[in-house]
Amino acid sequence: MNNTSVSKNIFKNGSIAGMTFILTTILSFVVRTFFVKNLGEQYLGLNGVFSSVIQMLSLTDLGMETAFSFLLYKPIAHNDQFGIVKIIRTFKKVYETVGFLVLIIGLCLIPFLPSIIGEQGNNLDNVLLIYLLFLANSVGSYFFTYNRTILNSDQRNYVITLITFMVTFIGNLLQIITLIYFENPVIYAFIMVCITLISNFLINVNVKKYYPFIFKKYKKSELKLDNETKTILIKNSIGGLSNKIGSMVVFASDNILLSIFVNLSTVGLYSNYTMITNNLKGLVNKMIQPITASIGSMIQDSNKEVVDFFKKFNLVIYSLTLFITPQLFILLRPFIQWWLGKDYVLSQEVTLLIVINLTIQIFRLPSLTFIDAYGLQWVQKWKSVFESAINMILSLVFLIHFNFGLKGILLGTIISTLITVSWYEPYIVLKYGIKVKVDHYIFDYIRGALGVIFATIVVWMVTHSLVGNGIIFIIILVLINLISSIGIFFIINIGNHTFKTLMIDMWRKFR
Repeated sequence: MNNTSVSKNIFKNGSIAGMTFILTTILSFVVRTFFVKNLGEQYLGLNGVFSSVIQMLSLTDLGMETAFSFLLYKPIAHNDQFGIVKIIRTFKKVYETVGFLVLIIGLCLIPFLPSIIGEQGNNLDNVLLIYLLFLANSVGSYFFTYNRTILNSDQRNYVITLITFMVTFIGNLLQIITLIYFENPVIYAFIMVCITLISNFLINVNVKKYYPFIFKKYKKSELKLDNETKTILIKNSIGGLSNKIGSMVVFASDNILLSIFVNLSTVGLYSNYTMITNNLKGLVNKMIQPITASIGSMIQDSNKEVVDFFKKFNLVIYSLTLFITPQLFILLRPFIQWWLGKDYVLSQEVTLLIVINLTIQIFRLPSLTFIDAYGLQWVQKWKSVFESAINMILSLVFLIHFNFGLKGILLGTIISTLITVSWYEPYIVLKYGIKVKVDHYIFDYIRGALGVIFATIVVWMVTHSLVGNGIIFIIILVLINLISSIGIFFIINIGNHTFKTLMIDMWRKFR
């Protein structure tokens, strides 16, 4: 087992994840550039729609990965190898079944593809073959997920990160070469499948190295889970399924609805913006993902330590959004114009909605992380059902009745998130997890939100009259935004005890 301290694990996993993700993101921009230039916005939209369809199919795993991760924290903390083997073997068996279910359901969707991708999509070549490659990419991953779960739960995320980075880097280079010389979306998708399979194979090799006891032979009767563990697994899986339904309907349905009610080209334009916002959110996720296992370890020891960590965690996330939100609002449109051209730029109103949506999602991350660490999926089982229902109703009303198009999709997501999960998730953590009063959290949340709004308004007032284009203009905007955000960051945190404590801790650690 991994015996390194919690703080060192967080730093090691987070720093490696951050660095590799930045490099991968830069390369993905290069790949996207060649994709757009050589294949066009309609194939880009097709990729977005198929990705959303595959995301929908992932509902069949019932959200069990998080449930199994939670079950692993205790046996890992106590070095209970046999307990780990029972959970991992059960997980492997379940996910192999899920993989076959995804394959069957995915094949059953083939007759409905023409309706999903719309008229523009039906005029493209090799649509069915591309879809089958996307499906194969998804199905293949289910047969190796248990390997990733044991590494994540044991705070060895860096192993997955480094392997995925190296294989993806080589794969992306091959995709660029094929886009330049062949301009073939089928070869592009085939390389994507190869990246997934090779990454999973190499991760499996490392799991055998670190946890050889998992692969020993055991009698079937020895591997049965006890009733208490089964109950926890079933409850958290149901809660996890509810959460996944909400996430899928709220996010994965966007591209599908746009394809059906607007067109594939709009999906392509929107996907360039979501690529940037998803990469930013992904970077934050990658850096905080190791924290889930560390919190799971912390829970076994001291509740006071967990409470303090929750406050610091929220402060860090609020601070990140204070820097991210103004930058995105000001820079997204000029960056897209410099990167792809003015034909790919969306309106300032749509850009504002995209940025608001991202900010709200990042604000949710601390609570979601603690929900996973405490295994509270069962407690919040109805949350996402209400969220997804409200989101779908609002999106359809805005699309069909008001004809808002992309703005309607974004408004549906923002409103449904604000009135449901944005307040309920921290409430669940505070009441059923760390079990403290909500007063301090509400004050911190309001201070963080007002800081982001204030910083965005100030930066907008300073920069909106500036005119220019190109990379030099973008760099000037970045510097103005950065200076403004730093000043506002220190102003709003004057008198913040958690901020002072965090600064002192960092000073002691790095001096």
